[in-house]
Amino acid sequence: MPRDFARRTLRRRQRPLVRAMAEAMFAHDGKPPESGLDSFVDEVDAFVSHGSRGLRFGLLLVLEVVRFAPLLLLWRFATFESLAWPERVRVLERMESSRLVPLTLVFAACKAILCILYFERPGELADLGYSPERWRWVRALPVAMSGAAE
Repeated sequence: MPRDFARRTLRRRQRPLVRAMAEAMFAHDGKPPESGLDSFVDEVDAFVSHGSRGLRFGLLLVLEVVRFAPLLLLWRFATFESLAWPERVRVLERMESSRLVPLTLVFAACKAILCILYFERPGELADLGYSPERWRWVRALPVAMSGAAE
């Protein structure tokens, strides 16, 4: 009989880290709204929690690498979430362009998950110019039919 519970992967320690990463990655024209970030962390947790035990462990390990990345990249004894917003952005930029391939792969793994979840939100899709209704076939059908009639 299946259990009726919501699995949680992110602990109290990882939740501020994911929030700080999202704030650094997705801030445009200022910081994203506070309530949006808290609900986003819940979305990330729910998404990751459906993975296998190995994948969940791997993600938590990746998050720990990000937590201590300022030690390697800024030579500062601070955790990622304790940094100011501009310094967080600088750490992520350095992770992305690092010569240490494992560090770049860690960033790519986090970026992929966060971007998939962040940009599937209806508000963000609208800001990018996508409409909630995708009627591409309506536009393409008359063009295809006009070509077939000739």
